[in-house]
Amino acid sequence: MKIKNYSAYIFSILLLLTSSCSQDDVNNPTLSDTDLTVYFWGEGDNITGIAWEGYDVLIGETLDLNLQVSPSEDTTVKWVDDETGEVLSNNLNYTYAPTEEETKRVNFIATRPSGYEKTVVFNFRGNLDGYTSRINEWQSIPIPQGTQTGTFTVEFDMIPSKDIMDGVVGILDGIATTYSDNSCIVRLNPSGKIDAYDDTGYAADNELEYHAGLTYHVRMDIDAVTMTYDIYANEQGGDVVQIGENYKFRRKITHQDYWSMVAGNFNLDDPGTHRVLNMEITTLTQNQAPVFLPVDDVVLAEGAVLEVEIEAVDPLGGNITMEANDLPQFANFVDNGFGSGAITFDPYSDCGGCDLGTYDITIVATNGVESSELTFTIDIVDPNAAFDVTADAGDATIWSGGSVDATWTQLFGGHVATGVGGDDQVVGVMPFALPEIPEGKRVKSAVLKVNVVNNNSWVPVEFDVYAIASRSTSEVLSTDYFTGDYNTDANATAIQQGFITDGDALGEFVMDDPSGITLATFMNDQYDNGASAGEFMFLRIGANRNDMPIWAHLQFDSAESGATAPILTVTLEDE
Repeated sequence: MKIKNYSAYIFSILLLLTSSCSQDDVNNPTLSDTDLTVYFWGEGDNITGIAWEGYDVLIGETLDLNLQVSPSEDTTVKWVDDETGEVLSNNLNYTYAPTEEETKRVNFIATRPSGYEKTVVFNFRGNLDGYTSRINEWQSIPIPQGTQTGTFTVEFDMIPSKDIMDGVVGILDGIATTYSDNSCIVRLNPSGKIDAYDDTGYAADNELEYHAGLTYHVRMDIDAVTMTYDIYANEQGGDVVQIGENYKFRRKITHQDYWSMVAGNFNLDDPGTHRVLNMEITTLTQNQAPVFLPVDDVVLAEGAVLEVEIEAVDPLGGNITMEANDLPQFANFVDNGFGSGAITFDPYSDCGGCDLGTYDITIVATNGVESSELTFTIDIVDPNAAFDVTADAGDATIWSGGSVDATWTQLFGGHVATGVGGDDQVVGVMPFALPEIPEGKRVKSAVLKVNVVNNNSWVPVEFDVYAIASRSTSEVLSTDYFTGDYNTDANATAIQQGFITDGDALGEFVMDDPSGITLATFMNDQYDNGASAGEFMFLRIGANRNDMPIWAHLQFDSAESGATAPILTVTLEDE
């Protein structure tokens, strides 16, 4: 009885196990070949889209991919190079380790015994760190720290691909499409040296050659407010060379927010590219107040009208408003908007000198947050007041042999002996720039003053003054020479006879008033004949004797003598 019961128990257990297996077969049916799927190891997501999007791997680094397939039993796998057909691996694991810049497509193929295949396409890209320049195609990268408006430092490494190429790295205020968009530019010059842009062209204060495959570190210390920068470079491990100091921006703008690069092919049959990497930007100061363009102090004659343009820029490109503080009664300021304005000065001419004097002018610019001031002075002067014109440094002594000598700090007249400069007759010639004459005015008087430092003679001698017609430059010519009788030089106008005579005391000699009027008439004739302010007329001092075989030596200070240089004092009058 007990044995029978035990047998029934065993039979019940077997029946239960059979029933359980049947139920499992219903819930987990056998996978067919068309159910073949590829997964990342330990993950359930399908990888087709991720594989096609691809992987970027830096040269020198590796990427390990571990896959799984389902069903795995009897499934064979391989990784195949899409271009060559080479089998790279026969298992679920593949390592991508680029040794150069490249794009590579690898197919993972899983195959069932029936021949059914599942293929997943993987795209790999081998990259260097940083960026590679492109031929005639600009790349622009935002500065990570944002817009720079003060002082900041840019550092980076660059690696040329050739000994002779044309590659630049620039700093600018937006997307670069051409070289002139950039404010600061460092260049791998086609000459094989590194240079930088300074205001209107490329230059280098010191030479640094570059060579293919070597790394060069560059530092630019940039001041966006003054729109200048210093440039340093060195070959890796070598001494730092200052390429440029206080170079001026190419594009004159006070905010910078991008850096750029390009490789050119100008006059290069085989252009190269360059790598730019390890870029760092360090912000030192930020200046967000408006910046004025400088304005010089002004001198204006009473009765004249002058408009002075005022311009300010905002480092961040914001809107600027301007106003003038405490203007004199004869001044008016207009804000034209966008950082531009103008101030007009119109001092009265018939108020008994009521506007004469020096005035401080202050213009304030604000961008709503920060403000800055521009200050300059205007000096209102009597239009008829005397003013001095100093002889030009081109003054010279002329020898009778036709030699023009501008090296002396004193000029000569008369007859000089051997040991002074030669045994010869000489004259001193002084260029004076014609002054600006206001409309409605003319020269009333022009009085010459010279400082005599030597006056000796063995015979009675008179030293006369002549005026020579104006020319565009201050160069003294050999044809300006003359030592004949007074008022017999067809190429010059006699101004004063006996301005200085032998035996006169040393020191200051001033032309007499009638001669000053004569010289004024000569000057007015120059203007009437088409001469312009800034051109040069010439005054000559020399002896009035045709033949002077005996020593007569006059010596007076030239323009190089500072406070004792020849002076022409000019006064004006109404026409």
